[in-house]
Amino acid sequence: MNIKVFFGFILTNLLILSLNGVAQGYEIKVNIKGYTNDTLLLGYHYGDKQYIKDTSVSKSGNFVFKADTALESGMYLVVLQPDHQFFQILIDAGKQKFSIETDTSDLAGHLKFKGSPLNTDFNKYIDFISENRLKADSIGHLIKQQENNADISKLKSQLESIDKSVKSRQNQIIKDQPNSILSLLIKWTLDVEVPEFVGTEEEKNEKAFYHYKSHYFDFADFQDDRSVRLPLFHSKLERFMQKLTVQIPDSINSSLDYILSKCKVGTDLFKYVLSTQLNTFANSKYVGMDAVYVHLVEEYYGKGKAPWIDAEALAKMTADAKALKPLLIDKIAPNITVFKQDSTPISLHDVKAKYTILLIWAPDCGHCKQSMPSIKKFYEEYKSKGVEIFAVCSKTGPDEKTCWEGVSQLGMGGWINTSDPQHKSKFRLVYDVKTTPQVYFLDENKKILTKKIAGEQFKEVMDKINAIQKSGTN
Repeated sequence: MNIKVFFGFILTNLLILSLNGVAQGYEIKVNIKGYTNDTLLLGYHYGDKQYIKDTSVSKSGNFVFKADTALESGMYLVVLQPDHQFFQILIDAGKQKFSIETDTSDLAGHLKFKGSPLNTDFNKYIDFISENRLKADSIGHLIKQQENNADISKLKSQLESIDKSVKSRQNQIIKDQPNSILSLLIKWTLDVEVPEFVGTEEEKNEKAFYHYKSHYFDFADFQDDRSVRLPLFHSKLERFMQKLTVQIPDSINSSLDYILSKCKVGTDLFKYVLSTQLNTFANSKYVGMDAVYVHLVEEYYGKGKAPWIDAEALAKMTADAKALKPLLIDKIAPNITVFKQDSTPISLHDVKAKYTILLIWAPDCGHCKQSMPSIKKFYEEYKSKGVEIFAVCSKTGPDEKTCWEGVSQLGMGGWINTSDPQHKSKFRLVYDVKTTPQVYFLDENKKILTKKIAGEQFKEVMDKINAIQKSGTN
């Protein structure tokens, strides 16, 4: 190779590497007038949480956040110490080298940017929105004070004018900057316009609700991973799940399937929605929500749609879901054959009662001892109303003898008391007994009506079940 060509080749590649380094890194200079602390933090939003990305220390007050790797697109926070005041900035791909100036007397009000048209536009937009919100709030306050319909109508017209102005500004930004993260942010703020429906008040409200729900995500972009680093994404998701979705497992599963179908499998958005919702329902305090956990594990994790989960964690999750599935509300409770004190076998499904309460307990269980007086009182009142208690002591092997000592000490006579010394029924595995007490309310066909009820709540829950049965609803 010609030596000049060789050196030309080397220089060209060095130049390319240098330019790539410039393009990939970030450098954000910050000067805050009146700020005397020597530390400044750069944080970022991820879902509903905020995390620290970088720290800058300066004795002169001129702070620099800098690295060779580009920041991921999203909304970031510049956080002051020690009181954690902050202002927000937008970061998008490219142009991650710019400077910021502001003043502690009004961080947001004195914000100025050099080298970042994106943040200049963002700051102007925030100022515009804040100004119009103040106007709208003022007019809204005036409307409450008016009694004259003409004056009220005039003020409402002013509100409509403000609303049109805001929407016009938003639409213009989206049109001019269709791929900007500012446009993406605005899209997550857009709400559904509900038309006027005809019918009775109830019919109109119902139609309005379903229209609102079906169009709720019309402007949202679940294909753009930048969304997960915008704070409005999580709040909009949570509102849909908590306010627009009936809080029963089937409806929740349907809503989650709908949202996840909008995401591309394997993306940050898909991972965030699936992971956070799985965690929410795995730890839910509400009875029956384990059905959502089982659904997510079976339909997504178990089908290879969560490649970020390691094999050991996945195996545990699928085993947990498999154990929980037969124990979900509306399932027929698994039958077990256990033994009375005289070793007579008895099966759960052989119990003839309108309602059967399966109670798995332990003589050394503090909660069991605490609840037993309430359970005894409940049984005395409800045994004549078709309620039977099928109690299974969880102790096996040599410890099984303590079961009957506990029955005597706690005064548990009257209902059906059983144990399984050799664990032949494998009831601990069948009913996934990790702690005691475990409680299941069953109907006459041994269908699970509810579960995991504290002894002190037996009466309240039984009355609700009876009321539902009488009303003919399921």
